[in-house]
Amino acid sequence: YAPGSTAKLVCFITTSRLSRTAMLANLIVSALAFSGPARAPSSRVVRSNAMMADDIIVTATSLQGPVIFWGSEGVLVGKEESDIKGYDNFGKFVAAVESAGLTATLKGAGPFTVFAPTDAAFADFGGVPAGMTLADVLKYHVVSGKMSTSDISGDLKTVQGNSLTYGRRFRKTFLDYAKVGIESEGASKGGNYPKDIECSNGMIHAIDCIMVPGAYVNLA
Repeated sequence: YAPGSTAKLVCFITTSRLSRTAMLANLIVSALAFSGPARAPSSRVVRSNAMMADDIIVTATSLQGPVIFWGSEGVLVGKEESDIKGYDNFGKFVAAVESAGLTATLKGAGPFTVFAPTDAAFADFGGVPAGMTLADVLKYHVVSGKMSTSDISGDLKTVQGNSLTYGRRFRKTFLDYAKVGIESEGASKGGNYPKDIECSNGMIHAIDCIMVPGAYVNLA
């Protein structure tokens, strides 16, 4: 042990730390000089709700319908009954709207509430009755104004002119014979039908059958 060695060691450590600090400060100054002058904060404000929903037609085109389970037929091909086979979407509804010349209407300002039948509903449909057009049938699925399922509590006048008959049975909402926004009762027992789907010009609720003006008979 040499006298004064401790003081020299402390001095060496302090000097080394100061040197490293000075070097770091020089690096920071150089980096700032290289990057140019500081920029002012951007005035652009991104809002969480800035992106609007699409219109009814665009929304329906991409809307995922109720899930289709394999069910008992899946066992024959090595599937579980509760395995998903696909989805019952709304391509046929969108195609029918286009065929009937109503696309521009449902892309317009609205607002409209649309009760959209799934592809399976169109597959089961017997066809447009005599004396009626496809446009008549589709307009019977459209109500003026924006209405959620919780707002439906009575008959609804459609843009076709006739009214849909409201009913509440088995804890489900009915319009004529159609069930609105069906909720699944469990795996392999059918999927949830989309409801209260916000659009820029209204709202969509899925239904399980096609409604025809004058076809409903109220037996209550």
